Amino acid sequence: MCLLDSSGRALGAGMLLGESTVLTCAHVVQAAGEEALSPDGPAAQLVVRFVGLPGTPEAYAGVRPGCWVPPLPDGRGDVALLELSEAFPGVPGAPLVRLGVVRDRVVHTYGFPAPHQHGVWVNDAELAGPAGAGSEWIQLNSKPPGERVRRGFSGAGVIDKATDAVLGMVVTEYTDERLGLAYLIPVETIVRHVPEVARWVGEPPRPACGPLVVVIGDRDSAVVRDFLTQVRRERRGSPPGRGERLAAIVDATGKTADEVAEKVSAGISTEEVTTVLATNPEDVAVAVAGVDAARAPEEVLTGAVKPLMDKGATVLVQFSGPDSPGVHLARRWESERNARRLDRLALLVEMVEHEEERTRERAAQVGTRTHPAAEVPGPAADLRLRLAALSSAGEHIDPGRVRRALTVTERDAETARRELVRLHADLDAHAARHDELLGRLRAYNAKATDAGLMEDEELAERYRPAMTALNALPADLVAAAELVEGYIRAVRHRLEGV
Repeated sequence: MCLLDSSGRALGAGMLLGESTVLTCAHVVQAAGEEALSPDGPAAQLVVRFVGLPGTPEAYAGVRPGCWVPPLPDGRGDVALLELSEAFPGVPGAPLVRLGVVRDRVVHTYGFPAPHQHGVWVNDAELAGPAGAGSEWIQLNSKPPGERVRRGFSGAGVIDKATDAVLGMVVTEYTDERLGLAYLIPVETIVRHVPEVARWVGEPPRPACGPLVVVIGDRDSAVVRDFLTQVRRERRGSPPGRGERLAAIVDATGKTADEVAEKVSAGISTEEVTTVLATNPEDVAVAVAGVDAARAPEEVLTGAVKPLMDKGATVLVQFSGPDSPGVHLARRWESERNARRLDRLALLVEMVEHEEERTRERAAQVGTRTHPAAEVPGPAADLRLRLAALSSAGEHIDPGRVRRALTVTERDAETARRELVRLHADLDAHAARHDELLGRLRAYNAKATDAGLMEDEELAERYRPAMTALNALPADLVAAAELVEGYIRAVRHRLEGV
């Protein structure tokens, strides 16, 4: 999306996160003038225009309270969350992912340098590694002689070419025109500056194309007859759909591509399947038997099967033998889809490694003082080995076996990441609660001391157990909270008679 001032001048870019939340650079907002930063300023000071979504209206935007980190003199910070004047529930948000050291990845981004009010792409840029003050930035190298990242790209999402995940946000350009250097703020740093952004950090998007299951054998084989069971196995680990599965089994024997497509439409309501493919494609499954006995097997694959897969449906195709017409094309598609899933899995494993590292660091900081289960699991090493095995699978390995192993490994990696994120949040919550209780205990002890109650034996008998409970290894925060609140009530009773 493009951010403009009230005169229509493009200031930079932004990313929609939630229905009404936009992430951008603070200096992009500052370029609209000081009034754009004031809650009492003109409502139309900052305008947001959606790009690539015809018919979507422009909206006004203002800085969300507590989500403003202006750039420091050395460049650190420079993050802002904006609140739109209206919500856009039908517009997908940017799929932010959090990694550790981001380097050696090919990316693209979309910005609004003058005079390109409608934006331009920079493709095949490369992430070189940490840079900037405190290593908060990642160096971004544009390839000459094409378009480079420059003024007007600030606030733009930096999109991983292999997975379409958003790795960070363009923050600045290097002013030497010859070098084509720029910098981005990685998602990890953005979250550190504005913790609320963590709500929108997740996993890389799944490939848009659905699984292709190639079955070699008799048309009446159990696999074809029970293909819905097979489909459920293929989709295990995918997000559950919201509706019932729409399914059709079509015999392609003697049929053209158009006739197969008509049979699919007859088996599933055309209007219904179109709607579900657009919203929950995992709920659509089609089996096409006897592909090699069709009038033109490859035309059936390209004209009837591939469009369904490209929209996200699961398609099972059956051939009578390993060298039947159309098998090699279907196997090639299987391998291509596996390769895309491998790219996503590789990024997932990097994410698990990063979450494991940051959770171990947090556990070491918190220790057993405030958390009874600070032991951090270590799934990353096993996942890395499994990824290596899948990546090394050559053409002699059945693509179906690779696909099934990918499904299980993806599920395990996603589960591991979520568990590590949950544990990190749990550690944070325990530490925050411990600090809150300790602060309250000390504050009321200071009040009692200032009031000359330092020698009050009854207060001392309440204070000591509370402090002991907070210093225990690990601290039972529920029990400690009762003791702290008991001490606070006693102090207030002494001071206020309540």
